[in-house]
Amino acid sequence: MRRIGSKRLRAWMLVAGVLAVLLVVFLVVEWAGVPLLVDPRSSLDTVSVVAAMIGIGLLVVDAVVPVPSSVVMVALGATFGLAGGVVLSVVGSIGGFAVGYLIGRRSRGSLASALNGGDVVGAAALVRRWGVLAIVVSRPLPLVAETVAFTTGAFGMRPEVAFAAAVVGTVGPAAAFSYGGWRGASTVDGAVVFVLVVVAASLCWAAGRRLSSAADTLCSPRGRNSRGP
Repeated sequence: MRRIGSKRLRAWMLVAGVLAVLLVVFLVVEWAGVPLLVDPRSSLDTVSVVAAMIGIGLLVVDAVVPVPSSVVMVALGATFGLAGGVVLSVVGSIGGFAVGYLIGRRSRGSLASALNGGDVVGAAALVRRWGVLAIVVSRPLPLVAETVAFTTGAFGMRPEVAFAAAVVGTVGPAAAFSYGGWRGASTVDGAVVFVLVVVAASLCWAAGRRLSSAADTLCSPRGRNSRGP
């Protein structure tokens, strides 16, 4: 007879748990009302090294502490211009992805002992198949982006593939939000930014599909053998 309970977790329970923890932290931050985390615009309104480091730092810690990343990117665009805002936003966002990915990667040993063996194999297969696309599409999505970063690290996606996908998924939204800040807040600009985010998400999705197909080809025996004898 099958046991109702189990001492081992399921992979989907792990993902749901990570998302739940991030949501609780988000609610605590909102309740505490920490100005720098709730509305950091006043700390990013001058062109200075300090403001640039604060902006990058906020996007990095967004991996573990909820930060309004879109607000940060808009503020960076408003202060440092379109090009400067994009560069700072991409650097900070990729730094945040790196934190989540590395936390997941360092947790692999503990996860192997906590999860069902079949779940580990199945989750790793799903990450290899859909992880690139998941990273690309999730980058502009609060909480989901951090959960995906942790998951891809935990279930063994190769770093070069994961970070390439993170860059692809970050550049479009960073450019759109930085453009909004550079142009200034208005109804027309808000509509333009919205359209740009939709277009950027579509382009990122297409690029993610192509990158995912390329990764599958390289990982397949036929793809490896095609390089030569």
